Amino acid sequence: MSTSITLNHSSLVKNWDTETFIIFLRELNLNLDENDIKILRKQKIDGQIFPDMTEKKFMKDGMKQRPAIKLEKQAKIFKEQTRVLKKGKIEYFWLFPCGIWSIRHFISWSINMFGPIERNEAHTVFYNTLHIFRDDPKTSQEILEVVRNLLLKKKVNRKKVRKPLADISNQQEEVIERPVPSKSDSLVLSAPVAKKRSIDKVLDISVDIPLRNDRSIDILEILKIAVHDFDQGIIALGSSRSYKSSNYLYVNFEHYIKVSRESTYDAEMYRVLKPDSPHLEALLELLATVSISKLNEHFEQVFKYTEQLRPQEIWIVYFSREDFVVTNPYWPCEKLQERELNVIHFWHDKKFKNVRMSARFQDVTGKFCEIIDAPILS
Repeated sequence: MSTSITLNHSSLVKNWDTETFIIFLRELNLNLDENDIKILRKQKIDGQIFPDMTEKKFMKDGMKQRPAIKLEKQAKIFKEQTRVLKKGKIEYFWLFPCGIWSIRHFISWSINMFGPIERNEAHTVFYNTLHIFRDDPKTSQEILEVVRNLLLKKKVNRKKVRKPLADISNQQEEVIERPVPSKSDSLVLSAPVAKKRSIDKVLDISVDIPLRNDRSIDILEILKIAVHDFDQGIIALGSSRSYKSSNYLYVNFEHYIKVSRESTYDAEMYRVLKPDSPHLEALLELLATVSISKLNEHFEQVFKYTEQLRPQEIWIVYFSREDFVVTNPYWPCEKLQERELNVIHFWHDKKFKNVRMSARFQDVTGKFCEIIDAPILS
Protein backbone atom coordinates (compact mmCIF):
# COMPACT_ATOMS: atom_id res chain seq x y z
CA MET A 1 0.00 0.00 0.00
CA SER A 2 1.53 3.31 -1.06
CA THR A 3 1.10 6.66 0.61
CA SER A 4 0.12 9.47 -1.75
CA ILE A 5 0.94 13.05 -0.82
CA THR A 6 -0.20 15.99 -2.89
CA LEU A 7 1.31 19.46 -2.89
CA ASN A 8 -1.81 21.52 -2.30
CA HIS A 9 -3.35 24.11 -0.01
CA SER A 10 -3.94 21.60 2.82
CA SER A 11 -0.44 20.12 2.79
CA LEU A 12 2.17 22.75 2.01
CA VAL A 13 5.77 21.64 1.75
CA LYS A 14 6.80 23.80 4.69
CA ASN A 15 4.63 21.70 7.04
CA TRP A 16 6.18 18.34 6.12
CA ASP A 17 8.51 16.58 8.53
CA THR A 18 11.51 14.64 7.23
CA GLU A 19 9.77 11.26 6.95
CA THR A 20 6.74 12.70 5.16
CA PHE A 21 9.06 14.48 2.80
CA ILE A 22 11.03 11.28 2.06
CA ILE A 23 7.80 9.44 1.24
CA PHE A 24 6.97 12.15 -1.28
CA LEU A 25 10.44 12.01 -2.88
CA ARG A 26 10.19 8.23 -3.27
CA GLU A 27 6.97 8.67 -5.26
CA LEU A 28 8.73 11.01 -7.70
CA ASN A 29 10.89 8.15 -9.00
CA LEU A 30 14.12 10.15 -8.69
CA ASN A 31 16.10 6.91 -8.29
CA LEU A 32 17.45 7.95 -4.90
CA ASP A 33 19.27 5.11 -3.17
CA GLU A 34 19.36 4.34 0.54
CA ASN A 35 22.55 6.36 1.03
CA ASP A 36 20.77 9.44 -0.34
CA ILE A 37 17.82 8.81 1.98
CA LYS A 38 20.16 8.38 4.97
CA ILE A 39 21.74 11.77 4.22
CA LEU A 40 18.31 13.42 4.10
CA ARG A 41 17.45 11.83 7.45
CA LYS A 42 20.81 12.68 9.02
CA GLN A 43 20.59 16.33 7.96
CA LYS A 44 16.89 16.41 8.95
CA ILE A 45 15.83 17.88 5.61
CA ASP A 46 12.17 18.80 6.00
CA GLY A 47 9.65 20.97 4.20
CA GLN A 48 11.00 24.21 5.61
CA ILE A 49 14.60 23.51 4.60
CA PHE A 50 14.20 21.73 1.25
CA PRO A 51 13.01 24.63 -0.99
CA ASP A 52 16.24 26.53 -0.22
CA MET A 53 18.59 23.59 -0.81
CA THR A 54 21.05 23.64 -3.73
CA GLU A 55 23.27 21.12 -5.47
CA LYS A 56 26.31 22.42 -3.56
CA LYS A 57 24.54 22.11 -0.21
CA PHE A 58 23.45 18.53 -0.93
CA MET A 59 26.99 17.59 -2.01
CA LYS A 60 28.44 19.26 1.08
CA ASP A 61 26.18 16.98 3.11
CA GLY A 62 27.81 13.99 1.39
CA MET A 63 25.50 13.33 -1.56
CA LYS A 64 26.76 12.40 -5.03
CA GLN A 65 26.40 14.96 -7.81
CA ARG A 66 23.62 13.33 -9.87
CA PRO A 67 21.08 12.93 -7.05
CA ALA A 68 22.10 16.39 -5.83
CA ILE A 69 21.24 17.88 -9.24
CA LYS A 70 17.87 16.10 -9.28
CA LEU A 71 16.99 17.29 -5.79
CA GLU A 72 18.02 20.87 -6.54
CA LYS A 73 15.67 20.94 -9.56
CA GLN A 74 12.86 19.54 -7.42
CA ALA A 75 13.58 22.13 -4.72
CA LYS A 76 13.18 24.93 -7.27
CA ILE A 77 9.87 23.48 -8.44
CA PHE A 78 8.59 23.22 -4.85
CA LYS A 79 9.68 26.75 -4.08
CA GLU A 80 7.73 28.12 -7.05
CA GLN A 81 4.65 26.01 -6.31
CA THR A 82 4.70 27.05 -2.66
CA ARG A 83 4.87 30.70 -3.73
CA VAL A 84 1.77 30.23 -5.86
CA LEU A 85 -0.09 28.35 -3.14
CA LYS A 86 0.69 31.04 -0.56
CA LYS A 87 -1.01 33.61 -2.76
CA GLY A 88 -3.88 31.23 -3.38
CA LYS A 89 -6.30 31.43 -6.26
CA ILE A 90 -5.76 35.14 -6.94
CA GLU A 91 -2.35 34.15 -8.36
CA TYR A 92 -4.37 33.34 -11.50
CA PHE A 93 -4.56 37.05 -12.34
CA TRP A 94 -0.76 37.36 -12.32
CA LEU A 95 -0.04 34.11 -14.15
CA PHE A 96 -2.26 34.70 -17.18
CA PRO A 97 -2.56 37.71 -19.52
CA CYS A 98 -5.83 39.56 -19.02
CA GLY A 99 -6.94 38.73 -22.55
CA ILE A 100 -7.71 35.12 -21.61
CA TRP A 101 -9.31 35.71 -18.20
CA SER A 102 -12.68 34.00 -17.86
CA ILE A 103 -14.61 32.32 -15.08
CA ARG A 104 -14.39 28.94 -16.82
CA HIS A 105 -10.65 29.18 -17.38
CA PHE A 106 -10.21 30.32 -13.77
CA ILE A 107 -12.11 27.28 -12.47
CA SER A 108 -10.10 24.95 -14.72
CA TRP A 109 -6.81 26.37 -13.41
CA SER A 110 -8.02 26.30 -9.79
CA ILE A 111 -8.96 22.63 -10.06
CA ASN A 112 -5.55 21.88 -11.55
CA MET A 113 -3.74 23.66 -8.71
CA PHE A 114 -5.93 23.11 -5.66
CA GLY A 115 -8.31 20.25 -6.45
CA PRO A 116 -12.14 20.40 -6.55
CA ILE A 117 -13.65 23.82 -5.96
CA GLU A 118 -17.22 24.82 -5.16
CA ARG A 119 -18.89 26.94 -7.82
CA ASN A 120 -19.88 29.66 -5.35
CA GLU A 121 -16.33 29.92 -4.00
CA ALA A 122 -14.89 30.17 -7.51
CA HIS A 123 -17.32 32.91 -8.50
CA THR A 124 -16.70 34.83 -5.27
CA VAL A 125 -12.90 34.83 -5.68
CA PHE A 126 -13.01 35.60 -9.40
CA TYR A 127 -15.54 38.43 -9.37
CA ASN A 128 -14.36 39.99 -6.10
CA THR A 129 -10.88 40.25 -7.59
CA LEU A 130 -12.32 41.86 -10.71
CA HIS A 131 -14.03 44.47 -8.52
CA ILE A 132 -10.71 45.20 -6.80
CA PHE A 133 -9.08 45.79 -10.18
CA ARG A 134 -11.98 47.97 -11.28
CA ASP A 135 -11.77 50.19 -8.20
CA ASP A 136 -7.97 50.47 -8.13
CA PRO A 137 -6.82 53.78 -9.75
CA LYS A 138 -3.49 52.12 -10.64
CA THR A 139 -5.15 49.51 -12.88
CA SER A 140 -4.01 49.83 -16.50
CA GLN A 141 -6.50 50.77 -19.19
CA GLU A 142 -6.05 47.40 -20.90
CA ILE A 143 -6.92 45.44 -17.76
CA LEU A 144 -9.71 47.85 -16.86
CA GLU A 145 -11.40 47.28 -20.21
CA VAL A 146 -11.21 43.49 -19.81
CA VAL A 147 -12.55 43.70 -16.24
CA ARG A 148 -15.50 45.87 -17.25
CA ASN A 149 -16.41 43.51 -20.08
CA LEU A 150 -16.28 40.48 -17.77
CA LEU A 151 -18.45 42.18 -15.16
CA LEU A 152 -20.90 43.31 -17.84
CA LYS A 153 -21.05 39.79 -19.24
CA LYS A 154 -21.83 38.45 -15.77
CA LYS A 155 -24.66 40.96 -15.40
CA VAL A 156 -26.13 40.05 -18.79
CA ASN A 157 -25.88 36.32 -18.09
CA ARG A 158 -27.73 36.74 -14.79
CA LYS A 159 -30.65 38.28 -16.63
CA LYS A 160 -30.73 35.48 -19.19
CA VAL A 161 -30.45 32.53 -16.79
CA ARG A 162 -33.77 31.24 -15.46
CA LYS A 163 -32.52 28.26 -13.50
CA PRO A 164 -29.41 27.52 -11.38
CA LEU A 165 -26.25 26.53 -13.23
CA ALA A 166 -24.71 23.13 -12.58
CA ASP A 167 -21.55 22.95 -10.51
CA ILE A 168 -19.06 22.54 -13.35
CA SER A 169 -16.36 21.28 -11.01
CA ASN A 170 -18.26 17.98 -10.82
CA GLN A 171 -18.91 17.44 -14.52
CA GLN A 172 -17.10 14.46 -15.91
CA GLU A 173 -16.34 15.01 -19.59
CA GLU A 174 -16.62 17.35 -22.50
CA VAL A 175 -18.24 16.41 -25.77
CA ILE A 176 -18.35 17.37 -29.40
CA GLU A 177 -21.77 17.79 -30.89
CA ARG A 178 -22.91 17.02 -34.44
CA PRO A 179 -23.44 20.24 -36.38
CA VAL A 180 -25.44 20.67 -39.55
CA PRO A 181 -22.64 20.92 -42.12
CA SER A 182 -22.32 24.44 -43.45
CA LYS A 183 -19.77 27.17 -44.00
CA SER A 184 -20.73 29.16 -40.92
CA ASP A 185 -21.45 26.31 -38.55
CA SER A 186 -19.50 25.75 -35.40
CA LEU A 187 -17.08 23.12 -34.16
CA VAL A 188 -16.62 21.81 -30.67
CA LEU A 189 -13.54 20.53 -28.91
CA SER A 190 -13.15 19.30 -25.39
CA ALA A 191 -10.39 19.87 -22.87
CA PRO A 192 -10.90 17.99 -19.62
CA VAL A 193 -8.25 18.72 -17.03
CA ALA A 194 -8.09 17.40 -13.44
CA LYS A 195 -11.88 17.36 -13.32
CA LYS A 196 -13.55 17.22 -16.71
CA ARG A 197 -16.02 19.90 -17.66
CA SER A 198 -18.05 21.25 -20.58
CA ILE A 199 -17.04 24.21 -22.68
CA ASP A 200 -19.71 26.35 -24.26
CA LYS A 201 -17.57 29.30 -25.34
CA VAL A 202 -18.58 30.41 -28.83
CA LEU A 203 -16.25 32.30 -31.17
CA ASP A 204 -16.49 33.26 -34.82
CA ILE A 205 -14.38 30.93 -36.92
CA SER A 206 -15.48 30.60 -40.53
CA VAL A 207 -14.48 27.18 -41.85
CA ASP A 208 -15.97 24.37 -43.86
CA ILE A 209 -16.98 21.50 -41.61
CA PRO A 210 -14.70 18.60 -42.63
CA LEU A 211 -16.65 15.47 -43.55
CA ARG A 212 -15.63 11.91 -44.30
CA ASN A 213 -16.89 9.78 -47.18
CA ASP A 214 -19.95 8.64 -45.23
CA ARG A 215 -20.84 12.31 -44.47
CA SER A 216 -19.92 11.95 -40.78
CA ILE A 217 -17.79 14.66 -39.19
CA ASP A 218 -14.04 14.18 -39.51
CA ILE A 219 -12.93 14.64 -35.90
CA LEU A 220 -9.25 14.31 -36.77
CA GLU A 221 -9.47 17.22 -39.21
CA ILE A 222 -11.40 19.30 -36.64
CA LEU A 223 -8.60 18.76 -34.13
CA LYS A 224 -5.99 19.79 -36.68
CA ILE A 225 -7.99 22.94 -37.54
CA ALA A 226 -8.30 23.80 -33.85
CA VAL A 227 -4.60 23.39 -33.08
CA HIS A 228 -3.63 25.35 -36.18
CA ASP A 229 -5.73 28.23 -34.80
CA PHE A 230 -4.11 28.25 -31.32
CA ASP A 231 -2.63 31.57 -30.22
CA GLN A 232 1.13 30.99 -30.38
CA GLY A 233 1.90 33.72 -27.84
CA ILE A 234 -0.39 32.25 -25.19
CA ILE A 235 0.97 28.72 -25.63
CA ALA A 236 4.53 30.07 -25.45
CA LEU A 237 3.73 31.83 -22.16
CA GLY A 238 2.38 28.58 -20.71
CA SER A 239 5.83 27.21 -19.88
CA SER A 240 6.61 30.26 -17.74
CA ARG A 241 3.20 31.32 -16.38
CA SER A 242 1.12 28.16 -16.06
CA TYR A 243 3.53 25.28 -15.96
CA LYS A 244 4.41 21.97 -14.42
CA SER A 245 7.58 19.90 -14.51
CA SER A 246 8.26 17.34 -17.22
CA ASN A 247 9.89 15.31 -14.43
CA TYR A 248 11.85 12.40 -15.92
CA LEU A 249 10.44 12.88 -19.45
CA TYR A 250 13.00 14.26 -21.90
CA VAL A 251 12.36 17.74 -23.31
CA ASN A 252 15.24 18.98 -25.47
CA PHE A 253 17.20 16.04 -24.02
CA GLU A 254 16.80 17.34 -20.46
CA HIS A 255 14.70 16.31 -17.47
CA TYR A 256 12.60 18.55 -15.20
CA ILE A 257 11.80 21.19 -17.81
CA LYS A 258 8.93 23.64 -17.31
CA VAL A 259 6.08 22.68 -19.66
CA SER A 260 2.53 23.95 -20.08
CA ARG A 261 -0.28 22.64 -17.92
CA GLU A 262 -3.53 21.31 -19.38
CA SER A 263 -5.21 24.62 -18.54
CA THR A 264 -3.09 26.45 -21.15
CA TYR A 265 -4.41 24.24 -23.95
CA ASP A 266 -7.83 24.27 -22.35
CA ALA A 267 -8.03 28.04 -22.77
CA GLU A 268 -7.12 27.82 -26.43
CA MET A 269 -9.79 25.19 -27.03
CA TYR A 270 -12.26 28.02 -26.46
CA ARG A 271 -11.32 29.19 -29.92
CA VAL A 272 -13.34 26.33 -31.43
CA LEU A 273 -17.04 26.80 -32.04
CA LYS A 274 -19.99 24.91 -30.67
CA PRO A 275 -23.31 24.25 -32.48
CA ASP A 276 -26.76 24.04 -30.93
CA SER A 277 -27.48 20.49 -32.06
CA PRO A 278 -28.07 18.10 -29.10
CA HIS A 279 -26.61 15.08 -30.92
CA LEU A 280 -23.35 13.95 -29.34
CA GLU A 281 -20.67 13.44 -31.95
CA ALA A 282 -17.51 12.65 -29.98
CA LEU A 283 -16.03 12.55 -26.51
CA LEU A 284 -12.52 13.94 -26.10
CA GLU A 285 -10.11 13.89 -23.19
CA LEU A 286 -7.24 16.39 -23.21
CA LEU A 287 -3.92 15.63 -21.50
CA ALA A 288 -0.59 17.43 -21.37
CA THR A 289 2.89 15.96 -20.74
CA VAL A 290 2.17 12.99 -18.49
CA SER A 291 3.91 9.68 -17.88
CA ILE A 292 3.03 6.51 -19.77
CA SER A 293 1.38 5.13 -16.63
CA LYS A 294 -0.87 8.21 -16.52
CA LEU A 295 -1.68 7.82 -20.21
CA ASN A 296 -2.70 4.23 -19.57
CA GLU A 297 -4.94 5.35 -16.71
CA HIS A 298 -6.74 7.80 -18.99
CA PHE A 299 -6.98 5.26 -21.81
CA GLU A 300 -9.05 3.14 -19.41
CA GLN A 301 -10.80 5.98 -17.61
CA VAL A 302 -12.37 7.56 -20.68
CA PHE A 303 -14.68 4.56 -21.12
CA LYS A 304 -16.38 5.30 -17.79
CA TYR A 305 -18.33 8.08 -19.50
CA THR A 306 -19.26 6.45 -22.78
CA GLU A 307 -22.33 4.57 -21.53
CA GLN A 308 -23.82 7.74 -20.10
CA LEU A 309 -22.91 10.10 -22.95
CA ARG A 310 -23.07 7.61 -25.83
CA PRO A 311 -20.78 9.53 -28.19
CA GLN A 312 -20.15 8.41 -31.75
CA GLU A 313 -16.38 8.52 -31.21
CA ILE A 314 -13.87 8.53 -28.33
CA TRP A 315 -10.57 10.42 -28.51
CA ILE A 316 -7.56 11.01 -26.29
CA VAL A 317 -5.92 14.32 -27.29
CA TYR A 318 -2.39 14.59 -25.94
CA PHE A 319 -0.15 17.69 -26.04
CA SER A 320 3.53 17.50 -25.13
CA ARG A 321 6.97 18.94 -25.79
CA GLU A 322 8.49 15.58 -24.91
CA ASP A 323 11.19 14.43 -27.31
CA PHE A 324 10.06 11.65 -29.69
CA VAL A 325 6.40 11.85 -28.61
CA VAL A 326 5.30 11.87 -32.28
CA THR A 327 8.23 10.01 -33.83
CA ASN A 328 7.78 7.13 -31.39
CA PRO A 329 4.22 7.57 -30.06
CA TYR A 330 2.64 5.46 -27.34
CA TRP A 331 -0.66 3.80 -28.25
CA PRO A 332 -3.29 2.02 -26.13
CA CYS A 333 -3.35 -1.76 -26.06
CA GLU A 334 -5.15 -3.71 -28.81
CA LYS A 335 -8.07 -4.46 -26.49
CA LEU A 336 -8.83 -0.75 -26.06
CA GLN A 337 -8.29 -0.04 -29.74
CA GLU A 338 -10.87 -2.71 -30.51
CA ARG A 339 -13.25 -0.70 -28.31
CA GLU A 340 -12.75 2.14 -30.80
CA LEU A 341 -10.44 4.35 -28.77
CA ASN A 342 -8.73 6.92 -31.00
CA VAL A 343 -5.56 8.75 -29.94
CA ILE A 344 -3.80 11.84 -31.28
CA HIS A 345 -0.44 13.17 -30.06
CA PHE A 346 0.61 16.77 -30.70
CA TRP A 347 4.25 17.79 -30.22
CA HIS A 348 5.27 21.45 -30.33
CA ASP A 349 8.32 23.56 -29.61
CA LYS A 350 8.43 26.14 -26.81
CA LYS A 351 7.17 28.99 -29.00
CA PHE A 352 4.51 26.88 -30.74
CA LYS A 353 6.07 27.74 -34.10
CA ASN A 354 6.63 24.10 -34.97
CA VAL A 355 3.81 21.61 -34.35
CA ARG A 356 3.74 17.97 -35.43
CA MET A 357 1.20 15.21 -35.00
CA SER A 358 0.82 11.44 -34.81
CA ALA A 359 -2.53 9.68 -34.62
CA ARG A 360 -4.04 6.22 -34.53
CA PHE A 361 -7.76 6.11 -35.34
CA GLN A 362 -10.54 4.18 -37.03
CA ASP A 363 -11.69 5.17 -40.51
CA VAL A 364 -15.27 4.91 -41.81
CA THR A 365 -14.79 1.20 -42.59
CA GLY A 366 -13.65 0.40 -39.05
CA LYS A 367 -10.05 -0.11 -40.13
CA PHE A 368 -7.35 1.41 -37.92
CA CYS A 369 -5.14 3.99 -39.61
CA GLU A 370 -1.88 5.43 -38.37
CA ILE A 371 -0.22 8.79 -39.06
CA ILE A 372 3.32 9.35 -37.80
CA ASP A 373 5.08 12.70 -37.41
CA ALA A 374 2.92 14.78 -39.75
CA PRO A 375 3.49 18.58 -39.83
CA ILE A 376 0.74 20.90 -38.56
CA LEU A 377 2.73 24.14 -38.24
CA SER A 378 6.28 24.78 -39.36
